[in-house]
Amino acid sequence: MRSPNISSGNIAIIFVSFFVVACGLARGQNVERISLLVDYESGYGGAVYPVYNPYVFFKNGAVAKEPKVAIDEIDLKARSKDHASRWGTWKRSGGKVKITWDGVNRKGKQETKEADWPGSTAFAAGSNERLEGTWSSTGGGGNIAFGGSVGILTSKRFTFTRDGKFTTENLASTTAPNVAAFSKKNTAGKYKINGHVIELTFNSGDSRRLFFCFYGKDKRVLRIAGNNYTPANSSRRNR
Repeated sequence: MRSPNISSGNIAIIFVSFFVVACGLARGQNVERISLLVDYESGYGGAVYPVYNPYVFFKNGAVAKEPKVAIDEIDLKARSKDHASRWGTWKRSGGKVKITWDGVNRKGKQETKEADWPGSTAFAAGSNERLEGTWSSTGGGGNIAFGGSVGILTSKRFTFTRDGKFTTENLASTTAPNVAAFSKKNTAGKYKINGHVIELTFNSGDSRRLFFCFYGKDKRVLRIAGNNYTPANSSRRNR
C-alpha cells in the first residue's frame, strides 16, 4: 500500500486551513452578501443625517456592521469592535432582513433593525485597482443642533496616485466657549487594492489590511475601514 504523497506545501495549506477554521476567521466562502444599508448618524454639532453603511452577512447567521479590517481577518468568535462597529445575527424573510444586535441597550432591551433585502451593493475593486486623486471624509459631534455651543469637526483625506502611492491627512478641531483645540497628522506609503481589501504599507514599515468597497459602479465614493470618502477634487481617475 503506497503512502499518500503529501508535500511540505500541502502540509502548509492544511495547517493554514485548520488555523482559519479553529480561530473562527472569516473567509470569502463564508460570506452570504456585503450590502449597503441606511443608518442615521450624528455629525457636526449633533445634527442627524442618513448614511449608507456596509454590512457583512455571514452564512452562519452572524452579521458585522461597518467592518474595519479585511473580511478574511474578521474573527467571528471574538466579535471584536476592533473588527466591526457592531455585531448581531440576521434572518431573512422574503424581501426583508431582520438583524438582532448583540447585548442590550441602556433600558435592558435587545435592539433590532429591519431593512429591505438585499440592500444596495457594496462594489468590490478589481485586481490591483489603481486610483488617482484626493478623497475626503468629514464627521463630528457636539450639541449645536440642540441649542448648545460645542462643535467637534474631524476630517480625513486620502490622496492616491496611479503608481501605487498614497498620503493621508487627519484633522480634528473642537470649538466651545473659551476653548479651541486643533490637531493635524500626516502619513504616507504604498497601497494595493484587491476586491474588498485595501492594504496600506506605511513608510515606517507598518502595514494594515482594511475593508474597502465602492458605493457605485462609477467608483466615485469609497469606503475605507469605518469611513466614507468622497472626491475632494475633479481630477479623480481610476483604472
